[in-house]
Amino acid sequence: MKIVWIAPVGTGRFDDRILSFINRIRRSDVDAEVIHLSPGLPDNLEYHVYEHMVEDDLLHAIVDYEKKGHDAAIIGCFYDGGLREARELVKMPVIAEEEASIHVAATLGHKFSIIVGRRKWLPKMEDNVRVYGLSEKLASMRIVQFSIEKIASDRAGYLEAVKRESHLAVAEDGAEVIVLSEEASFDYDDLLDLQAHLGVPVLDPLIVGWKFAELMADLKRHGIAHSKIGGYEAPPTDELKRFDC
Repeated sequence: MKIVWIAPVGTGRFDDRILSFINRIRRSDVDAEVIHLSPGLPDNLEYHVYEHMVEDDLLHAIVDYEKKGHDAAIIGCFYDGGLREARELVKMPVIAEEEASIHVAATLGHKFSIIVGRRKWLPKMEDNVRVYGLSEKLASMRIVQFSIEKIASDRAGYLEAVKRESHLAVAEDGAEVIVLSEEASFDYDDLLDLQAHLGVPVLDPLIVGWKFAELMADLKRHGIAHSKIGGYEAPPTDELKRFDC
């Protein structure tokens, strides 16, 4: 089985860290690949306009990996940008981090809270919860005021902020599960320590997204994949050829 994790940004500076995390959790029968998009594209997706700048490259990459015979692709961003568009274009499973994480969270406790880096991110992530039909399972979204750059440069400070807000989410908001909005944002052992400290499941979107991709790739081999009528109906082939898709 082959699965690709795609960073929908124009930098590969996080690729080695992501691949190291994946190699720790992947099944032995699964080959992992981590890629990023073309240099010159935004190196983060903290703004809605950046999502649109990267989407064409992202969709072409997903289509190309299906043609190469990969079994699943993961969009490596909690905004889940390009998810519906990708599912129109391919038949292999396409996984997005927020969708996978909150659906798993909803099976692990009565309500979950999401730890969000910046207030700027909150509307998109909150909208996704509503679109995915899980608003009533959301206990809270707590903001730690860490940008992508700040998380990368101060992982210890980010961990402390996450620990503080997660404790409040459990103690004050009724959360029984904590969902992180940033993948592999601190070390694996720190993630386990945080979970033990809080006494509730803590979901890293990289881990959940990857394991969800393995599951969906297995199901695809049994003929179960996203529906191709209605929301994920593919555009007519002759029209796609006009646009080099």
